[in-house]
Parts: sequence; structure tokens; C-alpha cells
Amino acid sequence: MSMVMGELHIGWISDKYGRRNTLILVCLVLGSAQFGVLVSGSMGSMPFFLFCSMVSGFGGGAIFPLFAAMTADYFGENNNASNYGLVYSSKLVSGLVGSGMGAVVVGAWDYEGAFVLAGSIGLCSAVLAVFLRAPGRPKKDGVRTAPAMGAVAGEAL
Repeated sequence: MSMVMGELHIGWISDKYGRRNTLILVCLVLGSAQFGVLVSGSMGSMPFFLFCSMVSGFGGGAIFPLFAAMTADYFGENNNASNYGLVYSSKLVSGLVGSGMGAVVVGAWDYEGAFVLAGSIGLCSAVLAVFLRAPGRPKKDGVRTAPAMGAVAGEAL
């Protein structure tokens, strides 16, 4: 249920606050929720566990609609279906690799290590998202760009 809520509301949030800012927020929420699940299990608090699980579900549901919007924003509308197909295939890879790696991590570090690793990956992803920029576009550093050709031609006439 919370995944559906994430899917339904993330578009509005990303339209209002920006795709990259929303991605940073979602990664922070997902990482923090993993630590919350770990802490709730240590405390034996079922309400806190359910809350953290719902927050994690919200973030998990938000990621893929957000990726669809970011793909169009970052790479343009041309070939968007092909581009998003490539981006969405990450879900397949993560499902195959992640389930096997999860078993390995739990076997080596127990559940506590698995939740610490998952939470750390989420928080590190938020830090990496700070540096995310659309390819081929100049940075917004306050430097003025050249005026449009029509403006230059109009001034010369």
C-alpha cells in the first residue's frame, strides 16, 4: 500500500521540488528507513517496525516513476522508450544480483550487517545524487551564455 502511495505522489513532489532534489530525498528516506527497521527490531517495537517498513515501501515505490521522469528530463523525449527500457532494466539486474548478495551478506554479517549495508548504500546514493547532472548540458555556475542567434541578428539590423 505504501509503495502505491509513493508511486502516486512522487510526480507531484518532483514537479514541485525538482527531480534531483526529490531523488536525494528518496535515497535519504530509504537509507534511513533501513536503519529504522534495524533499530525497531532491536527494540522489539512492532509499531516502529511497521512505520519504518511503510516509509521504506513509500521510497521503493517512488523510485521507478521518478526514474521515468528523470530519464525524459535528462536525455530528452527522443528515444525515451529505449532509454527508459535501459534504465528500468536495472530493476532486473538488482533483483537477480541483490537477492543472491543479500543471502551472502546475511550469511557473513547476519541481519544487522545486511541492514547497515542497505542503509549505508541508500545514504551514499543520496550523496552521489548531489553531483548528478544531465549529460551534455552546461553547469549552472552564474556564467552568462551567448544570446540567441535571433537576438544577435536583430541587433545587427
